[in-house]
Amino acid sequence: MKPSLYLFKRDMGGTIENPKTEVHFVIVDSDKSRNYPLNFVCVLPQFQGLVNGHTTFRRIFGEDSVPLAKKLLSKALTKESDFEIKTEVGKRLKMLSTNNIGKLA
Repeated sequence: MKPSLYLFKRDMGGTIENPKTEVHFVIVDSDKSRNYPLNFVCVLPQFQGLVNGHTTFRRIFGEDSVPLAKKLLSKALTKESDFEIKTEVGKRLKMLSTNNIGKLA
């Protein structure tokens, strides 16, 4: 398996002046297929999901889940050009680094 992070925004309504969007973090297998959703593996959980270990992501990647999450987020931060997505990636990466989650895993 060659895991990669696939990021996309979804319009969640709101108003013209204040549109609401959500950024989705999805783990895909680039060995399986080049097109989403055919290559879908699981969703990258937020901080609590990485800590508590009761997620599909942790079940699939086990002890490597935290280092893998950091690696995928770091790579996405350097490649991403969309401001909203880049901001969300930065928040997740900072949370992982600030809370020393690697010591908890």
